[in-house]
Amino acid sequence: MKIKNLKFDFFKRFKILAPISLAIILIGVILMLIPKVGMNVGIDFAGGANVSIDFGDYVSTHQEIKDDLVEEVNNVIKAEGFEIGSVRWSGADENIYEVGIKYSLNGEKVDVKSEEAQKEFLEKIENTEDGGLKAKIAKAVNEYTTEFEFTDDQISANIVGGETSRKLLKNAILATAIAIVIMLIYIAIRFTFASGLAAIIALTHDVLVMLALTTIFQIQVNTTFIAAIITIVGYSINATIVIFDRVREVSKLDSMKGSSDAEIANKSIKDTLGRSILTTITTLATIIVLAVVCKVLGISTMSEFALPIIFGLIAGAYSSVFLSAPLWVYIRRLGAKLKKSKKKSA
Repeated sequence: MKIKNLKFDFFKRFKILAPISLAIILIGVILMLIPKVGMNVGIDFAGGANVSIDFGDYVSTHQEIKDDLVEEVNNVIKAEGFEIGSVRWSGADENIYEVGIKYSLNGEKVDVKSEEAQKEFLEKIENTEDGGLKAKIAKAVNEYTTEFEFTDDQISANIVGGETSRKLLKNAILATAIAIVIMLIYIAIRFTFASGLAAIIALTHDVLVMLALTTIFQIQVNTTFIAAIITIVGYSINATIVIFDRVREVSKLDSMKGSSDAEIANKSIKDTLGRSILTTITTLATIIVLAVVCKVLGISTMSEFALPIIFGLIAGAYSSVFLSAPLWVYIRRLGAKLKKSKKKSA
């Protein structure tokens, strides 16, 4: 689908639109650096304990008490000096309440590198003889309702995240960096080095905007976030390649001989704009439905995956249309200037 007679000059608007992206990224970076604000890192990366509370069949048939039970449990956890990192319902009947507790006790961080500190942290949760967290949760639930017998045997806890997750994150970042270098080489061979460099800058923009918006809206970052980034990297580079494929075709047209790089860029964007819009809308619609359904059902893990994907899709569509081809023009101009300066110096 081609959008004909569109007079919008994408190249000229680059200087107006690019600062918008830079502003969003800058705000995100500033928030990341502010203590106690920063990125909302979940226990998958920050480390902590996952406490699973199985309420049994009673909750499945009495959905109306779920919110009150959650409030009772959360109040006990906070009263004992623990910090809640994430919450969700799981199980076939959504009757298991899972709470992610961060490596923090009474406002002080637990030394995640110390096995002894981790052991003590877990003991404070599981110790029933000295009134550990499990015992106090069971007591609070039984005080709230006498209609079913609840014991601390229905509560399990285990250490999650920490060093293992951080290694996973480092490996994911390394793998993404290697993939970007390979993509640069591929695009440079298939098109030109200027196209490859412009595509990588646009791709980096998409990831940074995605990170910034995730920080601004305080969406929890867990291991699913890695999958979201990889998904956006694949989507964004595909959308950008479509633009540069058209740039190559337009450059060979007899009607465009003698045209400037800016004119070629504008025509290429206009020729592919319809496809870009349709692809983004159809993909976004699916992900938005997924995000809404997950929010309604309380499936936080999928919701934390869907929302960053939405940010990335919007950023990818924006960069492929408004940034990639204009960047190609500027890189070509910079290359021409460098060649001229070398000739003069020679």
